[in-house]
Amino acid sequence: MAKNIQLRENRLDEENGIYQVVIDSRKTTEEFSLYNLTAPENMKADVRSEKKGFFHVALQEKNIGDFEDMRILLAGVKNQEIYFPEIRKDDDGRGFTVDIRPLIENLEHGRNKSVRILLETVEGGKYHRYALMDDKRAEQDSELQNELKNWICASPCTDTVLMADEEGENEKAYTLAIYMDRKGKWFLSFCTESRIESETKITHLKRFSIRKGKIILNLKLEINRNVYEIESVIFKFRNKLKELQEEYDFNILQSRTKGRYTYVKVSIDIPESSLKSLYWDVVVRYKRKDSEETYDSFISMGKALRYFTAFFYTGSYKAKDNFFLYPYNTGTKKLAFQYREKGECDTLGFRFKESVAFCLFQLLKPYWKRKHIQLVYEKFCMMAQDNGYYFFKHCMENGEEERQKSHIYYVITKDSADRSKLEPYMDHVIDFMSLRHMIYMQAADLLVSTDTRSQLYAMRQRGSILKKTLRKKPLVFLQHGVTALKRVDFFYGKGKAGSCNLFVVTSDFEKQIVKENFGYAEDEIVNSGFARWDVLEDKSEGLREILIMPTWRSWLENATPEEFKESDYFRNYMELLNSSRFHDFLRNNNLKANFYLHSKFREFMQDFSVESERIRLIAFGEEPANELMMQCKMLVTDYSSVCWDVFYLDKPVVFFQFDRDKYEEAHGSYLDMSKDLFGDCAQDVDGLLGYMEKCVEDNFRIQPKYEKMRNNFYKYFDDQNSRRICDAIVEKWKRK
Repeated sequence: MAKNIQLRENRLDEENGIYQVVIDSRKTTEEFSLYNLTAPENMKADVRSEKKGFFHVALQEKNIGDFEDMRILLAGVKNQEIYFPEIRKDDDGRGFTVDIRPLIENLEHGRNKSVRILLETVEGGKYHRYALMDDKRAEQDSELQNELKNWICASPCTDTVLMADEEGENEKAYTLAIYMDRKGKWFLSFCTESRIESETKITHLKRFSIRKGKIILNLKLEINRNVYEIESVIFKFRNKLKELQEEYDFNILQSRTKGRYTYVKVSIDIPESSLKSLYWDVVVRYKRKDSEETYDSFISMGKALRYFTAFFYTGSYKAKDNFFLYPYNTGTKKLAFQYREKGECDTLGFRFKESVAFCLFQLLKPYWKRKHIQLVYEKFCMMAQDNGYYFFKHCMENGEEERQKSHIYYVITKDSADRSKLEPYMDHVIDFMSLRHMIYMQAADLLVSTDTRSQLYAMRQRGSILKKTLRKKPLVFLQHGVTALKRVDFFYGKGKAGSCNLFVVTSDFEKQIVKENFGYAEDEIVNSGFARWDVLEDKSEGLREILIMPTWRSWLENATPEEFKESDYFRNYMELLNSSRFHDFLRNNNLKANFYLHSKFREFMQDFSVESERIRLIAFGEEPANELMMQCKMLVTDYSSVCWDVFYLDKPVVFFQFDRDKYEEAHGSYLDMSKDLFGDCAQDVDGLLGYMEKCVEDNFRIQPKYEKMRNNFYKYFDDQNSRRICDAIVEKWKRK
């Protein structure tokens, strides 16, 4: 690597930001901030990969002879790192080759990293810094640019480099590659091979239809035909467990090439007898010509086609039991299909109601916006018993509307069992999916919820003109429970489908997880504690209750009743609930057990049966979960975040993890569950009952080894969590 030349040697006029620059001992003057590594000027150039470890720059409007001096500057996009690579000028004076081989040894392990390609020159005694760009090519590739954040050249600049993370694990293949952003500016990226794969073999959807039991697709492929060929097009059931990812092949009807594109027409007979709810993806499988290596590419949808699919296309495949299959575009602008039961939001009447709400808001938009509306809600807008309710209650009783200069409302369904809790504040309650709700949702300045933006509206409907208004609404994410036992950054991470603007956490331990894995900055996280913990207290005096509260499994979501009853989940809990040893344990110790089923399995509650009067089956929403936690003597759970609430109350937790390997494959964890859990962990019913019996023998006291962990997992033990959340909102969204 060429030795680094100090760009800014002397401060000539600090107030006006003028610094002296030295290039090859010649002094000139520039007027840039000391740490500004961007470029105020653009220079048109073509940049392409060359031999291994090089890239070439061809200037389009200037010659090298126009410069008294020049050099290439590679500036880190996300940091202050600067590289000055060696260059070799072309004989014709129009371009030069850049040697980037030495960069590899300076790059961090396990990171995708990008650097700007900048050209620094001295022309007529004046210093210039240019960003190299090719806006004409970017315009020509506008269709490709619309589908991707960046475009990466198919030919990398270096050989593959195998690199592990800082701990020497998780080895991945990296390479250096040239890419262009949407404006046409050139960058160099040290990225994984999988990223290059995903951004160089691209499939566009041109047309589609569903008729006579067939799906027909017309595709446009952007690939390097010298390296790859299409192997198959696949209709694929989406599931985190590979064993449940069913696949069916499309028939390739036509294939032709024109210029750099390949055009393919495919069809498939819809496999109704094998259809499962909910999501089916379509992927194109490419194969390398020189090996057996394959790569799956999703199908991108252009803007016009996405709008047509969402709002105008009404075709579908009608299946039995009021189910139907229809196309939709995913959050990443890819083609997929939904197979589900039709609901009340799939009617023309619902679309008309949406249109009325849209028009009323547009007609009186200045009036609605002056109200500065803040909407609070919980899961499916069905409940008022979690962090959302206690945050709202605090706001109503402590003058937060005046303090925040907002009108604060709570959204809930008309038939919710929790509506009675909201009676003191009924003038601040909005009925879910009412016309008022639809208008206020469009007008809202801020959302505050235990859940994502999408749960403020009907979760599944076809072609909503209003739901898309939620995407840019600022959101305070109150969470259901502590983020630790299940990896969710792929969904709740910054920029992801479930992202937020303010992430509420409960401890420095959890805050570190969010910072390291979710991509949020310091000012986007508030370490306040949960709003519901303001009222959390031990109410078990005089009661002898055990709470059994398992969480859900992604691989069982949308399962049929038959599939659910055949699962390990159902069999293990049925074995526990009907165990004679468990019944004797309850009777001999004068205990009762409350079995509380997760919301996503609520429909299967009727499949559980018990023969003991000491066991109560409670469906999600029938009773407030926090009341059950306060009343219990101990908790039995698997991976549910409610364990943190019970541990907060200084009560013992026993973990029942009969399917840990499968759970970690599907979900993963931020903890090492073999050593970091704060309670004993069983893998079968007999082991679980043994640990439960030990808890009774210890008079429901937490073991000393677990008690020591408690202060590491919580920051506050007071009743000021809601106030701290409100403080953070006032600070982040100051309103005059």
